[in-house]
Formats: sequence, structure tokens, C-alpha cells
Amino acid sequence: MKNINIIIDKKMIMIGTLLSIGVIMLVLFLIVAFSKTKVEIKNEIDEESMISEDDVTDYSLFPNEVNGIPIYTEILDDENIARTKIKRKIKYIVIHETDNTREGADAKNHSEFLKYSNTISTAWHYTVDSEKIYHHIPDNEVAYHAASRVGNWFGIGIELCVNKDSDFEKTFNNATLLVAYLIKEYNLDTDCIRTHHDYSGKDCPHIILNNNRLDEFKNKVYEKLEINK
Repeated sequence: MKNINIIIDKKMIMIGTLLSIGVIMLVLFLIVAFSKTKVEIKNEIDEESMISEDDVTDYSLFPNEVNGIPIYTEILDDENIARTKIKRKIKYIVIHETDNTREGADAKNHSEFLKYSNTISTAWHYTVDSEKIYHHIPDNEVAYHAASRVGNWFGIGIELCVNKDSDFEKTFNNATLLVAYLIKEYNLDTDCIRTHHDYSGKDCPHIILNNNRLDEFKNKVYEKLEINK
């Protein structure tokens, strides 16, 4: 009987130890999770405190072209659901891809969609294809494109078209020309380039990220900035 009791006691001690370890790990997990939440909240408060009437870019560029690529200004009406009309500080340029491979889904097509068919608040500032660029929202106005308050409040959203009947390499190059132009004109730091993925974790811009071309994109922008100094 004593041997049986000893075995039972050992099992009870082991179970108790495992339970204690589990409780400790759970407590540590909750502490870390709570700490992260506090950090995230603090970051949001810090960022929000930077938004004021005295901390905005008080103008928007409306270029007609960039390095020979025509830019068509078709700003959405004030009544459009995607227009926030909230002025903000320009700090970042956020790169997206439309993920719309349908033939004809070029920059003009997306401009028409935003003007007449969009039923939600999601929008962006520019759409780029292999031949042209469309400008939808003033650069210094908030647009909801990054699934993140910081990205939306401070970022110029640029969509690259990926339609089958277009040349993505030209689109890629045209986008680097536009980004270089915006960086120079708004006197931004060269590390201002962001992606949708940076803010939300979404696989966007899909082609650029999946082919490890983000550094190439940035390098092309920097090269163009150096040429135009």
C-alpha cells in the first residue's frame, strides 16, 4: 500500500507542477498581450496627437505629367462616399496593386469605378498603368486604403494596375517615376515608401512582394531622385 501511495503522490505532484507551469505561462501570456495592447494604444495616441490644424500639408499637387507620362486629374466629387475632405500631413507613400487582372482594368477603368460605382469608403489617390496615371483624391486629404489609421491618415495611396492586357514592367516603372516626383515635391524622406502589407499584413502589392521586387522598386525611385537633383 505504501508503494501505491508513493506512486499516487508522485503523480499528484507532477500534475500539480504541470498545472502550476500552465497557470504561470497563461499569466505571462496575458501580461505580454496586455503590454502589446498598451503599446499599440500609446502609438495610436502619439500619432493622433500629431494630427492638428497646425500639422497638415496645406496644399496638394495636381501634376499634368511626370517624365512624359500623362496624369489625368479626375478628383472625386465632394459628395462621393470615398471623399473624407480631411486635411492631413503627408508622411508616407503607400504602394498597392489592384489585383484586378481582367482585360481593360486599367487606370481609367478604376477611375470610372471610383467615380460612379464605388459603394464603400475605400479609395486611394492615384492609379497607375503602363501608359498613364489617374489622380482621384487630393494628396493632402485622408483616404481609406491601408487598413490602418496611420497609413490612411498620413499616406498617399498608389494603386498599380495588373490587368492582363497591360505591361506590368511599364506600370512598375511609371509608378517609380510618380513616387520619385511626390517625394521630391513634398520634401519627404527617402524611407517614406510603404506597402499595404506594412500596415495590415495583406499580401499587397502581391506581384512586387512575391517576386521580391520591393527593394528594386525603391532603388529605381532613389535613382530617379538622384538624376533629378
